[in-house]
Amino acid sequence: MQISESFTYPAPVETVFAMMTDEEFQSRKCEATHAIAHSESVTVTSTEATVVTTRELPTDGFPDFVRSFVGQTIQVVETINYHPVAPDGSRIGDLHITMGTAPIGLTGTITLEPIGGDTQVTVDGELKARVPFIGGKVEEAAAPSALAGIRKEHKVGLAWLAEQH
Repeated sequence: MQISESFTYPAPVETVFAMMTDEEFQSRKCEATHAIAHSESVTVTSTEATVVTTRELPTDGFPDFVRSFVGQTIQVVETINYHPVAPDGSRIGDLHITMGTAPIGLTGTITLEPIGGDTQVTVDGELKARVPFIGGKVEEAAAPSALAGIRKEHKVGLAWLAEQH
């Protein structure tokens, strides 16, 4: 199932990239998703960056048939490997999300593009459940949570940027 979401931050790409590669921002993002426990790891070189967050999340809002696969909580590991900045100032990151031992995950990209003095962020990915016969139903059940997480990150980012000014 294709997942796609775009939003804008009122800051240039380099500022948004610095935010997204800040461990404190990543911690706030995890807290906003009601993680029971979380950890963040950010590695930045002169040209690239890798961000890894691990969250233990409750599965209260999951349909019963999905909870039977994952249990009362699920460990979500999000890894983003950002490439060097492009000549137009944009950044692309390879996005990979695993959900514990559940046979479901998301693979895609996150793109930071300059739009005037702002940054448009686009998350595009394929949410895939490797479950015979009911994989589509699992994907449909997981999609709202994935989109909600992306939207919460945007809200946390807006608050973060407001604090920085």
